[in-house]
Amino acid sequence: MSKAIEHIVAGYSTLKNRTALEEIRDHRRRLLNEYRMRGNSVLNFSGLTAELQEEISIVEDALTRLQDSESGAPN
Repeated sequence: MSKAIEHIVAGYSTLKNRTALEEIRDHRRRLLNEYRMRGNSVLNFSGLTAELQEEISIVEDALTRLQDSESGAPN
């Protein structure tokens, strides 16, 4: 899934759509929190939580780059 999220994030970054990126990040954070709350479940969510953490990191990196470009900082 991270390749898919990379493409989505790249598209929103190109459009400079900070709101969409923040919504993706916040949604992934909510999902991660829900799965952590079910930690005592019979099901093992470790792979899913790792994937969500990776996706959050991808989105946060894009938000940082967008912030830097808006403030005129070099990449």
